[in-house]
Amino acid sequence: MKILICSLLLICGAIAFRTQSTGVKGKLVCGSKPATGVNLKLFDEDNGPDPDDVLDQKTTDSEGNFFLSGSSMELTPIDPELRIFHDCNDQGSPCQREWVIRIPAKYITNGPEVKEVMDLGVLNLEVELDNESRSCTH
Repeated sequence: MKILICSLLLICGAIAFRTQSTGVKGKLVCGSKPATGVNLKLFDEDNGPDPDDVLDQKTTDSEGNFFLSGSSMELTPIDPELRIFHDCNDQGSPCQREWVIRIPAKYITNGPEVKEVMDLGVLNLEVELDNESRSCTH
């Protein structure tokens, strides 16, 4: 009987976890020039002792374009965010500027394949955001 109960609990726990995916694309510029080679990471931001999950990471291409997508198996809805690490308009300050852009829930798909990708359009990295920070390790 104990084995049956434990088996049922394990099966229910496994079913409760579900794969969720998301994606984001856009183009980065620094002033009037493409922001090439900018580091980007797509995260599932987790609170508490569970560390953030990296869903995807890439750098922008020669035109400043990017596309990131990924999935994670979670019990609760994922909290995706794009982190952009760059040196545009930083006047030689140490480390890199870090932008964090939250991805709205409507761009989260149940399952491993992204159905709707968030299009950020063109972002000019010269802008100074109130909540931006600096990152020396990323």
